[in-house]
Amino acid sequence: MSNRTVPVVARSLSAMPLRLRQRIALTFMAITIAACVGAAALLLSRAAEERRAMESRALEAAKALSFGFDQEVAAVNYLLKGLSKSPALLSGDVKAFYDQLEATPVPEGSWLVLNDLERQLANTLRPFGSPLPRHVDFPNYQEQLDRIRDRRWSVSGRMLAPMKGSIVVALSLRLDGPDGRMSGHLSIVLTEARLGAILDDQMLPAGWVKGLYDRKLQPIVADRDGYQGSDLPAPEALAARLADAGPDSTITGTVEAVDDHGSPVLVAFRRSGATNWTSVVVVPLADLNAPMIAALWRMAGPASLLLLAGGIAAWFTARQVEQPLRTLSDQVAGAKNQVNELSGQLLALQEEERQRIARELHDSTAQHLVAANLGLSGLEAQVRQSPSGRKTLADVESLLAEALRELRIFTYLLHPPNLAHDGLQATLRDFAEGFAGRTGLVARIRIPEEVDDLPPELQRAILRVVQEALTNVHRHADASHVSVKARIMSGRLVVRIRDNGHGIIGPTRPNGSIRLGVGVTGMRARLEQFGGDLRIRSGRGGTSVVAMIPIPGFGRASPQAGRLRLPWLSGRPRADGGAPS
Repeated sequence: MSNRTVPVVARSLSAMPLRLRQRIALTFMAITIAACVGAAALLLSRAAEERRAMESRALEAAKALSFGFDQEVAAVNYLLKGLSKSPALLSGDVKAFYDQLEATPVPEGSWLVLNDLERQLANTLRPFGSPLPRHVDFPNYQEQLDRIRDRRWSVSGRMLAPMKGSIVVALSLRLDGPDGRMSGHLSIVLTEARLGAILDDQMLPAGWVKGLYDRKLQPIVADRDGYQGSDLPAPEALAARLADAGPDSTITGTVEAVDDHGSPVLVAFRRSGATNWTSVVVVPLADLNAPMIAALWRMAGPASLLLLAGGIAAWFTARQVEQPLRTLSDQVAGAKNQVNELSGQLLALQEEERQRIARELHDSTAQHLVAANLGLSGLEAQVRQSPSGRKTLADVESLLAEALRELRIFTYLLHPPNLAHDGLQATLRDFAEGFAGRTGLVARIRIPEEVDDLPPELQRAILRVVQEALTNVHRHADASHVSVKARIMSGRLVVRIRDNGHGIIGPTRPNGSIRLGVGVTGMRARLEQFGGDLRIRSGRGGTSVVAMIPIPGFGRASPQAGRLRLPWLSGRPRADGGAPS
């Protein structure tokens, strides 16, 4: 028996500390990241709430402005309706009605105008009888006149007052003659300053813009950081948003746009169906996104510190456990080596015991059976006259012959040809050939010659696996065909023993796996010595035993691997016990 240690391909524990350090680091990092993500989710949720609160505030401010302008227009409309019932106006006394207009209280900076269909008849900005402009002196006046005729009252768009030199809007009420036809209209002119006072009632954060636009989205008055004017254009996105809306519908909402400085903004708006004016509040997106950005910056510092602390803690923890694990790893590796050495010694002892038993059966037991058979031959003359005696003698001779045949088969299985002398390929070929001859099986053998280059210990293990598999075929399979094939590919040797028997029959484990005997356990143990594996598949079509062993240095299959070495072996065994012809 060789004292050479059986090679072991097993999972080494020497790399465990390194992998453990990585796992500890990953665990700490995962915990840290989870904490950061949780904190980030909370901060971002609060930031999102702040953003929604600012959007809501902007929208509510736009609504409040719109309601303020609507109330101003409604109050003026009631004033005009009251004046339209004046006895002086109904009697046609323009001078008396002018005096009444002058005495009527109006919003600061505003004035009243009486118009017929051609011109102004009275204007409280001028003394009575002063020259007054004609309607044709005002651009788009016909459009305004048609609106007054159709709606009975109307709010004008942005226009320039010639006598004031400022931007104004006019609110006009239709006047009818005795025949019910429109004879003129009574107007009150609201200045940019008056409308700006309504803007001032709505306080907004610095940087926000509020404004009022007419039906064509021309600026009437706007306020940017305390500066009021009528030169701030409406964002283009707002015009696109209102383009599909009906002329008299009330619309409220928000839209993202770009202001006149090219900065991204959020526009909150309300377009009034009563006046067709649109009140807007413009919020820079930078203000809306400020809570999000602030939250991210607040997270950046603590997250960095947490990650750093997690890394230091992981390193320190790994250092604390590394040495004990390394010691344990060395102990486990030493134990594995001892187990492997004992396994090798047990397998070697098993090999010697099998050979000894084979010799004893061949040299002793078989000879006794032959002698017994010869002794029975001497009784043949004495029982010739007795039919029952002849039958009994024939039965005993048949049983002895069968016993001798079985004994020779098992002797051959226990003690195969010389592996060291002939090599694995020839040994497997001769063994399978002799097995087929002795058992009456039809065998097919395909063994590549490269197996002879494998280490002797590995060749012996493969031979024993094939022997055990064929023994099981003979004992249990009740098969008529068996095949033994081997091939080398992708750096490993694959040996397959397949029969066409009835499969493995017996009770199964709770998980459905087949309950196997000690022979299969020994086959698997031999292969595990070399890092190999054993797989068994059984069904109604037979059983397949596949042994797979890694063989470094055989990375690619040889062109001759898998070449057919023997033809089909068939027929019954010859009289001399050799392979079938």
